[in-house]
Amino acid sequence: MASRYYFNLTDGDEVIRDDDGIEVPDMRMALVHALEVIEELRREDILFLGDCLGWRLDIVDGSCNLIQSLPLDSAAPKPSSHH
Repeated sequence: MASRYYFNLTDGDEVIRDDDGIEVPDMRMALVHALEVIEELRREDILFLGDCLGWRLDIVDGSCNLIQSLPLDSAAPKPSSHH
């Protein structure tokens, strides 16, 4: 059964909410999507060096539970488990 996940950008103070989210079969696919979003932001130069410092992409489930948090200012995101 697919679940809906949301991908919010935040620096801890400001939050840019993903109101649509995506439906995927499992958490692993949500993580894959999140990593693709980060790469796309980097490719499009939306994440300028320094401008993304302290920002992260939070994966949130349909109940507003934080599932995973990926820093945008890191070359290799360090997954944290919050499930």
